[in-house]
Order: sequence, then structure tokens, then C-alpha cells
Amino acid sequence: MLVTAFSSKQKRWFNLECINIYYGKKYRMMNSNKEKNPPHNVVFPLQFGRLLIEYQEHPEAKSLAPDGTPCKSDTKGLLKRAHIVAGEPRYIGKESDHKWGAGDTGVLDFKTTEYGRSKMVVASEEVKKDISNIGINKCARESGFDRKNVIRKLVRDIPVKRNSYNEFVLWLQRFKLLHRKQND
Repeated sequence: MLVTAFSSKQKRWFNLECINIYYGKKYRMMNSNKEKNPPHNVVFPLQFGRLLIEYQEHPEAKSLAPDGTPCKSDTKGLLKRAHIVAGEPRYIGKESDHKWGAGDTGVLDFKTTEYGRSKMVVASEEVKKDISNIGINKCARESGFDRKNVIRKLVRDIPVKRNSYNEFVLWLQRFKLLHRKQND
């Protein structure tokens, strides 16, 4: 995060000294059109024209291209719906750091309190049934998850890391959807 002296005149922005508030390193703001090989300690202000171009070139994240692949900046045609799979509800505290009102920059590192989530989870009956139907070895081979450390633990009600479990469940949903389409 950089800070510099305020100026409403854009021409004065260039050659202003900026300071990184976390590390104290100094930078110089300059116009990106002026120099061919700028030094390493310069920054360029984001101008409206560049912001507009980036907006136009940004791929559509909420839709799929006509062929079902993720959109790119040059995708054309009738877009398809991207299917979003929501995870479980998360209960987050609404406490805030009282330093925010005092203008303390250290509050940017503030972490919210999350309630009711353990780091380890046990597989649901549906996930265990799906693994049994597909087969442990095939699940391991096609998902990339370790057969002994993740998949067998899921089948045997041994807790695994929540993130690993969530990633495996997403893979399982994609696998079932793909095989359902192939069978239709």
C-alpha cells in the first residue's frame, strides 16, 4: 500500500515520492508513456483510460463460452450458465477492531473470528457410498488424492483436513456429472 501527498492536479502526480506503509520503501510515481526503460523503484498511477480497457478485456467469470469452456476476453456468442456449487454455511463474528476509527494502518491485518468449524471432518454417508461405487483405486487415480491418506480415511470414518475433504467432494461432483452426461 502506497501513500503520497494529495494533489487534485494530475500533472503534479508524476515524480511525486510514494512510500510503502508496510516496508518504508520509497517509490517515484511517473507517467508510463514518458520513459522506455523505467527504473525499478517507480509506480504508475491507474488512469481511467487503462481501467476502461482492462474492464473491456476482462473475461466473464460468471458464464461459460458457447463451447462450455471458461470465457476469455475475446469470447463471442451466446454465453452459457456456469454452475456454482455452494459450500457449507460459515458463521463469522461481526466484531471489528476499534483501531479502525483511529486511522491505524495495522488493522488491515485483522482476521475475523469464525465459529463452529473444526479443522478435521469425517465423510458423509453419501460420499462414502460414492467412493464405494466408483472404487478406492479409481478415485485415487482420477482425483489425484492419495489412496491411503485421504480416500481410505474417508471410507473408514477417520477425520481428514477440511480443505482436502472439500476439494475431494468437488472432484466427486464433477466426476458424477461427467459420467452422467456420458451415459445419457
